[in-house]
Amino acid sequence: MQLFSLEHIHNQVIHFPIALLSASVLFDLIGFYSDNKKMYSTSWYLLILGTLSTMSAVLTGFIADKTQGHMSEPFPIFTTHGSTQIFASLLLLSLLIWRYVNNQTETKPTFVYLVVSIAGILILFYGGHLGAVIAGRI
Repeated sequence: MQLFSLEHIHNQVIHFPIALLSASVLFDLIGFYSDNKKMYSTSWYLLILGTLSTMSAVLTGFIADKTQGHMSEPFPIFTTHGSTQIFASLLLLSLLIWRYVNNQTETKPTFVYLVVSIAGILILFYGGHLGAVIAGRI
């Protein structure tokens, strides 16, 4: 039994972006409805960490794909695990940029931002489901 393999590290790092990004959206929602301003800064830092962690998840996903080979046909996007996750990661990265450019790092996000961030998390969850199917967990 091999103790360390680059193909298996993807299974370990994927949980960080899922947890951090969904917590970011949760804190935004709590802040939006409770008007607790501390929630917005917490959400902002979780969004930064979650977005950074998607880079390691995508990178290790390409390494793990050597054994699966599903990225050889990445289209249509929402039928391929890797394409779906890359799309979700880019969407959430664009929200990070949007929030920074509009100076909303520690202020109440707009309703449109919340809707798009919830959509991004749902796409991320769906892509995670596709990955679990590939791994034989579902």
